[in-house]
Amino acid sequence: MSENVREIVFDALMLIDEEGRKSHLVVREVLNKYDYLDNADKNFIKRLTEGTVQKRITLDYVLDGFADRKMAKCKPAVREILRMAAYQILFMERVPDSAACDEAVKLCGKRSRKELSGFVNAVLRKVSENKDRALIFDDIEDPVIKLSVKYSLPEELVRLLTKEYDDGEALIAALSLERPTVVRIVDPAKTDKIVNAWKEKGILYKKSPIIENAYRLEGFHGAGELPGFDEGLVYIQDESSMLCVRTALEDAPPDPVILDLCAAPGGKSVYMAELLKGRGSIHSFDVSEEKVALLKMNMERLQFENVTCEENDASLRREDLVESADIVVADVPCSGIGVISRKSDIKYNITNEGMAELCALQKKIALNAADCVKPGGLLVYSTCTLHKAENERTVRYILKNRPEFSLETERTLRPDRDDTDGFFVARLRKNG
Repeated sequence: MSENVREIVFDALMLIDEEGRKSHLVVREVLNKYDYLDNADKNFIKRLTEGTVQKRITLDYVLDGFADRKMAKCKPAVREILRMAAYQILFMERVPDSAACDEAVKLCGKRSRKELSGFVNAVLRKVSENKDRALIFDDIEDPVIKLSVKYSLPEELVRLLTKEYDDGEALIAALSLERPTVVRIVDPAKTDKIVNAWKEKGILYKKSPIIENAYRLEGFHGAGELPGFDEGLVYIQDESSMLCVRTALEDAPPDPVILDLCAAPGGKSVYMAELLKGRGSIHSFDVSEEKVALLKMNMERLQFENVTCEENDASLRREDLVESADIVVADVPCSGIGVISRKSDIKYNITNEGMAELCALQKKIALNAADCVKPGGLLVYSTCTLHKAENERTVRYILKNRPEFSLETERTLRPDRDDTDGFFVARLRKNG
């Protein structure tokens, strides 16, 4: 293993935990920057960075039990060093405990204060000596705290999910599991060629049970190593996003006018354009110049002529869009509870106040989206959360305030039940 891989992880964790950078973006940037490292080192960096973020609450609880200074009171650098070392000891069987401890002490001397190395060493030795019982939490009496520590989920989210779902623990447990990468084969005629290339590369694949021509993949290191990606033969996209598109285009008119109101980075618009094969028109909107630039880049790269991209705030009414579309897709900003397994840092930033603000924004967007639908047309409302106030209750709000709509279908995908990300999608038809 390269000498500096733990220092690379340390720097990544400081960006994520102390500077508020998004974990999935930081990991992607780090792996691109150190692409020259061998696969074993890149796997180590990815696993340790993502795992330390994902298990932060659990790690802090364990470390607090063996330290005379709580993690919240430690210097940020020392706290990150202890977390990443404890993760190696408790969750990475192939890493010797002695290596995790020794490298943490060295890192403390190099990136923090040398006089704190003894503290780091003492705490980690205790964790190592008690690792067989460190992750047993039977002595925690409060059921909310127990689930929070066991699955490393903030207490507010534990209360929410156990209140809204009778089998809340099963859902919480599934949200803590790693999810595979999902790709779509753009040209089904080339499926055999692409699948054979995956086999040769040792990539594990499994056909999606809910989306045609989609596969769940494991065992590759970045999109650049995925056969078919650079040639545009496969497109990385979550099943939930593809399901949203399938829901929107079911029974679509021959040449539909479609508005994708919260479109960036463009995956839904891309998939709709592929399925329509040049028919109709798709108008992709998002709220900022940067997001629209990303949309345009994707559409120009793929040379779709029936897609336009424009800056627009979906929470504000536009008279020129009223009753202009056969299909309106509103995949609204949400709390993201359903994709916590992919973006672990999301869960640490969710608050009741923040969710209330999101619900208010979602309602504004939903009503504006409804007003854009032609008589007889379709509104597709979706989120990547499992919070019912953002899902079912917002749909009821639409139906109450826009009584000309009726609900055709609504569906919630759950990681414990459907083996997917958490997702919600509803089809609402405007009276014709």
